Amino acid sequence: MKDEEMDDKFHEEVDDRFYDMSVNLSRHNLEVTLKRTKEQCFRAAKEIGSESFDGFKKMDAFVRSQYADEPKKMAEWDEIMQRYEFSDEEDEVEE
Repeated sequence: MKDEEMDDKFHEEVDDRFYDMSVNLSRHNLEVTLKRTKEQCFRAAKEIGSESFDGFKKMDAFVRSQYADEPKKMAEWDEIMQRYEFSDEEDEVEE
């Protein structure tokens, strides 16, 4: 009977380790997928924002809400914004 108890305990430990490993792997995969998706969304927003001022206006709130805690992305977005601010000033001078 003692051998059976030890065997059960061993299987229980293996099951717990396997479960923990599975959870950690799943968590890692989810984090990687989320990071890739956010990266793809930012690339798409930059592309849309760079195409036209209307596209920039449509994407601005989204970018600011999703990437406010990422200074590099916000700096890239602000560069796009400055292009339109500069062109607005030129339009005002010409009029």
